[in-house]
Amino acid sequence: MAASAAFHSVVFLISGTAWEGPVGWRKPITFGLSLALTAITLALTDARLKRRPATAWILLGALSAAIVAEGALVTLQAWRGVPSHFNNATPFDAAAFSAMGLAVTVIVVVIVSLAILSFTSARPGQPALTLSIRAGMVLLVAGQVLGVAIIAIGEPAVLAGNDAAVFGPEGVVVGAAGVLKSPHGIALHAIQVLPLLGWLVQHVTWSDARRRRTVWTAAIGYALVLAVSVFQAYTGQAQFALSFAALAVAAGGLILVGLPFVQAGAAFLRGFR
Repeated sequence: MAASAAFHSVVFLISGTAWEGPVGWRKPITFGLSLALTAITLALTDARLKRRPATAWILLGALSAAIVAEGALVTLQAWRGVPSHFNNATPFDAAAFSAMGLAVTVIVVVIVSLAILSFTSARPGQPALTLSIRAGMVLLVAGQVLGVAIIAIGEPAVLAGNDAAVFGPEGVVVGAAGVLKSPHGIALHAIQVLPLLGWLVQHVTWSDARRRRTVWTAAIGYALVLAVSVFQAYTGQAQFALSFAALAVAAGGLILVGLPFVQAGAAFLRGFR
């Protein structure tokens, strides 16, 4: 998937086509990169779990197959020059969209299973890293819920003939300008951001209490940023047209995420002096 994202980045630069929109090279690039990061992160997450090897093979094998299938179908539709999602124009397009839904269902089942196992079967030791994984998995599950919500809103809009609410430059929108893919994407990638901090604090000479407090701070900050994005999207407001209150909450969330990274990063670098 990462190789596909890199390849299609070159194709996009050569093509000179627009980045946004339902037809173009954006989706193979963003889906490839996002799916690759998710697959790698979930494999690393699985390594922190106590489970039978057969369980890991089943979960990660199913995840890998579903991710490849999802990415391949999105890429196929991009090369055909047609929308990959909400496209029922022909029997083939409808079958491709249904197959994507099946692949996503498998991905969701695996993610929920790993999220549950992160609470019930985590390996002992490194409590801050375990906490960061749990927080990241909870937000990743929230991202799946937001993805299902996009489908639930987009399908009726297509059936009602409101293509502008589905196939515009920003994808599925609510109201005048609520961009649903923004909170979906933010929630999906908490599983990279928070465990990275969890790994970092485990490698500095802090007490376990401070390490956990640092991870909690970042997790709360990330949740605040996500909450603002969800509010903007589902109230039909543009993602950056923030009121003073929303801007304050988002800024506070960013500080709560960024400051722990700065502090832990500085402590980590001091360890090499």
